[in-house]
Amino acid sequence: MDLFLYVIFACVYIVTIDLAIAIKGQFNLFLMAGIFVLGLVVGYYLQSYEAGFVLAVILSLIFW
Repeated sequence: MDLFLYVIFACVYIVTIDLAIAIKGQFNLFLMAGIFVLGLVVGYYLQSYEAGFVLAVILSLIFW
């Protein structure tokens, strides 16, 4: 997975969670975007965007 696919998957996940499950408030959306940026950084340092994406998904479900 490269950076472009990570961004696409993150956007699709964020939009799906925001629209389908209807998280309330702009702060939750901002927090979720921040979590995915953190996942991006972790994936970059681990040289595995898949690991960063999985970490971001798990953290978004924990902080939901």
